[in-house]
Formats: sequence, C-alpha cells, structure tokens
Amino acid sequence: MIRAVSVSQVSFSYQNRHVLRGIDLAIPRGSYFGIVGPNGSGKTTLAYLIAGILAPSSGSIDLHGNRVGLVLANPANQVVSLVVEEDVAFGPENLMLPSEEINRRIDAALGLVHGNYLRQSLTTALSGGELAKVVFAGQLALDTDVLVLDEGTIMLDPVNRKILIETVREMNKDLNKTIIHISHRLDDLEASDMVAALDEGTIALRADGVFDLVRKIPEHTIPGIEPGAGILYKSFLLRHGITATDLQEATKELAKKLRAIPQ
Repeated sequence: MIRAVSVSQVSFSYQNRHVLRGIDLAIPRGSYFGIVGPNGSGKTTLAYLIAGILAPSSGSIDLHGNRVGLVLANPANQVVSLVVEEDVAFGPENLMLPSEEINRRIDAALGLVHGNYLRQSLTTALSGGELAKVVFAGQLALDTDVLVLDEGTIMLDPVNRKILIETVREMNKDLNKTIIHISHRLDDLEASDMVAALDEGTIALRADGVFDLVRKIPEHTIPGIEPGAGILYKSFLLRHGITATDLQEATKELAKKLRAIPQ
C-alpha cells in the first residue's frame, strides 16, 4: 500500500484539555477515507493537524511529499475575493506563478468541478453548492494531492449537498485525489473505502466503509453518529443479500423475497 498520509501516535491538547490521544491512521493514496464522530470528538482538530494548521503535542504526521488542501464546514469562510476567478487565482498568485500558468490553472480547476460558468460571477451571489465548487477549485488550482473536508455539507441544503458529494466523488475516482472526509453523518461517507470512528479523542472503531461500520456499531455504541434513513435501509438490504445499487430495483427484489417466504 502506498500511503498518502500516515498519522502515528498523535495526541493534541489545548492547554490542559486532551483533545486527541494516540491516533494512528494509514491513509492510502487515491483512497476515499471517512472519519466520523460526534461533536467534540476531535474531528476538526484532526483535520487541522493533517492540513498543517496545528502541530501535534506528540506523535508525528507524514504527508509523504503530498500537498494537502482543507475545505472548511462553511465554504463562505474560505472565500477571499469578490469575483470567482480572483478567488481561484489567490493560491497560485501567492506561489508567484506566471500569469499564463495562473490562467491555465483557473480554467482547469473550474472545469474539473463543472464551474466554468461561474468564472466572472460575484462570490456573494452564489449558492452554497456553488461556493463549495469555488473552494474546491481553489484547492485544485494549488495542485493539491489530498483534500480534507471538515463537515463539508453541514451548511448545505439537500440539493447543494448532493452537488458537493458528487463533486467529491469525481475528484476521487476521476482525478485520483485522496479524500479525507470528516463528518458526523454517515450518509456523506457512503463512497468511502474505509472509515474510522472517533469518540472522546480516540479511534473507537475502524471499518471497511459505512455499511461495515453500521454493522459494527451495535457492538460499540458511539453516541452522536447519524446513519441516516438511506444508509440504514441499504444496510438492511445488504443483510438480506440484496446488492442492487438502484433502490427501486433493490426494493422490488426485497418484495419478491418476502412473497416467497411461506406464510
């Protein structure tokens, strides 16, 4: 396994308050890695540590030469310019890149998030989903290898939330970006390859995706994690051997199985 990020025995404290204790994570390159946990479990602190905003009190984080970008819970807090193209250009300009390269990166980044139509728009006039696209484009313009999302959907309505999740999946599958998606909603992490559950600053549970986590949760109660109706229903279908991704087809298959049960 080629690692994108290695977190080794990382602990962090704010003054005398322990926030994280002994965190170990091996995140493969190109993976979609989910981190879930209730409020106060240390998720945001871990995001800031991986992004280099904070330094561990003990332990180490190895990025293996990868460039890491961070997308905050509220995209509006990450926008620095009034016009979209100026906002996407902000990072490359600070790298002192030539103007031709900056323009190339703006075009490429907005194209990758299907946001070329936003280039001349005012950031103050954008929806939450459009702002998220602009923030992602800004990170892509910096040529980041790893994207850390800290509760990236919490401020979005269902439509914009769906747009953001689809954009993240595309960046992972089509662009081979390593995604570290931090949330308290398992619905957000359905595409994840692996999931680690945080509770009171430690890793309480590890699983091969959200459905494996749902299966394990009854044995390891973690308050504050929200599976969501969709994840619970799909987990129910999987327990009955139904793997169809189309829910209508899966429900029809379930109905056939139920009708076949002797009365």
